[in-house]
Amino acid sequence: MKLLNGATLRTLQFGSIVLATSALVACGGSGDSPGATVSGTAAVGAAMANASIVLTCKNGSGSATANSSGAYSATFKFDGPCAITASGGAIMIHSFAVSAGTYNVTPLTELLLSYLAGQLGTTVSGLLAGISSNTAFQSALSNSTVIANAEAAVAQLIKTRYGITLSSSSFLTVSFTPGQPGADADLDTLLTAGAITANGQPAASLTAAATAAGAAAPISGGGNSGGATGGTGGTGGTGTTTK
Repeated sequence: MKLLNGATLRTLQFGSIVLATSALVACGGSGDSPGATVSGTAAVGAAMANASIVLTCKNGSGSATANSSGAYSATFKFDGPCAITASGGAIMIHSFAVSAGTYNVTPLTELLLSYLAGQLGTTVSGLLAGISSNTAFQSALSNSTVIANAEAAVAQLIKTRYGITLSSSSFLTVSFTPGQPGADADLDTLLTAGAITANGQPAASLTAAATAAGAAAPISGGGNSGGATGGTGGTGGTGTTTK
């Protein structure tokens, strides 16, 4: 058998290393980054313990199971925005994420989606379904001014109809723990007032008012790649208190 000289052996060894590295990257090995993390709390006045969390994004998807306190965390590769669905038992509620970070799933985020759907001339189901393909929806949900105005409008609507002032208008992204003061106490108060139903949904009259308030403050330029301008956010209407 003919022996290989040193130079030839080194060439073969280098080639083997290149092939092995290429195979590792192609198979999703250590050459791949883990992606980004979306986390938050799913609660409806009580924690959605062990809820199934599904995230469907402009590009990519992920899932997680909430813990006993409703907290969830999902790390995956994606481009936002993402629709978020939390389901457990008879309860199914929705939210959305723009990027990595904290994004809660509560009746307030469901109400926020109703307001945004009104601004965009669609329904909540249409808005969620369009996140992966509709550029106007993607632009609006990725615009921090649009979201802040919408949160403020929802908070004002709740104050007008129920006389309840939320502890924070940033209820989409504020960190909270069920059973503690703050955002979770807001949900308890809303549940007692009848603003949240037994199945975790905002009351039908409140949802209708949010959609109407959004329609009264339509988003301008939502389809432009540069992003939506968001209007003024609306005043939240003058509806009567519903118990």
